[in-house]
Amino acid sequence: MFPDYETIKMLYGWGALTPSAEWYVVNGMMTADQYKELTGEDYATPTPAATE
Repeated sequence: MFPDYETIKMLYGWGALTPSAEWYVVNGMMTADQYKELTGEDYATPTPAATE
């Protein structure tokens, strides 16, 4: 699948990663562990917005 993690990592290092790093986890292009390696932060699984 493109982009692969190495490409994502390179773009992130350049400050040119769009959309956000979270998007790549949600869409299966990198894992939550790779997200943490890349950003230094734990990946927080998004929760659906509460409806009223």
